[in-house]
Amino acid sequence: MLDHPLLRKAVLALWVFSVAGVVYLSLLPGVELPVNFWNSDKVGHFLAYGWLGALPLLAFARRDLARTVAYAMIPLGGLVEWGQSFVPGRTASMGDAVANALGVFLGIWLVDVMAERIRRRRGLQA
Repeated sequence: MLDHPLLRKAVLALWVFSVAGVVYLSLLPGVELPVNFWNSDKVGHFLAYGWLGALPLLAFARRDLARTVAYAMIPLGGLVEWGQSFVPGRTASMGDAVANALGVFLGIWLVDVMAERIRRRRGLQA
């Protein structure tokens, strides 16, 4: 979707930084979110993994590789949840893993919708 190689590299760097940040924050002992409403942690998981699922579709030129990397965020979310069972003050949660996976699907879907709209617009302008 992104045509410029430098822009792809910047998005790739942002994605790598984002993956590292999500994993790091997920494995810190007893991290509290700044907001507190019913299932706020699920919303955070959903949005974070939506971001992690969307960025590879923008960063990788090869569509098949981009999708593979994006879908790889689902097992990453499961592994991070499992890893939390070994961190003091943290617990593994199937609900969080599901929110992670749904977020990945949302991120992929949003980029697909965006790409389709761009293709249509370019087709109309040509």
